[in-house]
Amino acid sequence: MTVHQKNLRTERVQHGLFLTAAALLIALGFAFWGTLGWGALQFFLRHGLNRTILGLQYHPIKGQFGLLPFIAGSLAVTLIAVILAYPLALSVAITATMVLPRRWLPKIRQAVGSLAAIPSVIFGWWGLAMVVPLVRNLGGGSGFSLAAAGMVLAVMIIPTLSLLAIHAAMRVPERWVEGSLALGATPDQTLGRVVLQSIRAPLAEAGIVAVGRALGETMAVQMVIGGQPFFPHSLLAPGATLTSEILNDIGLLPPGAFGHRVLDVMALLLLVAMYGLVLLVERIGGREVG
Repeated sequence: MTVHQKNLRTERVQHGLFLTAAALLIALGFAFWGTLGWGALQFFLRHGLNRTILGLQYHPIKGQFGLLPFIAGSLAVTLIAVILAYPLALSVAITATMVLPRRWLPKIRQAVGSLAAIPSVIFGWWGLAMVVPLVRNLGGGSGFSLAAAGMVLAVMIIPTLSLLAIHAAMRVPERWVEGSLALGATPDQTLGRVVLQSIRAPLAEAGIVAVGRALGETMAVQMVIGGQPFFPHSLLAPGATLTSEILNDIGLLPPGAFGHRVLDVMALLLLVAMYGLVLLVERIGGREVG
């Protein structure tokens, strides 16, 4: 067998392995969506779509499976986290790329990256020690609340958002900044009209990634939110999110138990939301390239 024949044979084997891996990945995706979708469909046929999604009462033992309190809790906590984290992360990125000397940038990125690698349970433990007492002192009852969960999530996503914003700001050519300043623009005008305008799409993508991170977080939220399955009438009141309620009920509603399929519904709602965020990121990225 010649060297050329051996190379062709190796390429065919590699091609087959790659195709097999791709087919397995696609099959896994279909199996994932199919499992959750089938479970959710069975649940909706038995309990009704509107009564489940828009219901306010959640008590599995009594056959009440309203998920609106958890949907509202997820949205509220995510909104608090993004509103608090985005300006701070953007400030970190601007300071690191435009204010401080460039030689400091690798160290700053390394420090921010190490914060992003901290396990979520550590943030939750910090929230128990610092954020919950702070909310309690502000008049938030026990301190376990949607506000506390949002604050903890904000601290969690600031490093990730900061890294994404730093990478975006680094893509702005220095000659653009220098040209703007040379034409008489102030540093603030250059920042607003040149730097931020040119990286709007990456910053939007970073915000969407932060929303996904906050929406899917479980452990840190569970530790400080209070775990109450009631509609949140105040940000200082205890509540629950879709992720935290799945964690709460996984022992109460094991596979085969009455009402277990409601967990499939919760997971499917999260999956659909995440998939929607992915499509939104791709659309924004496509617009930027175009």
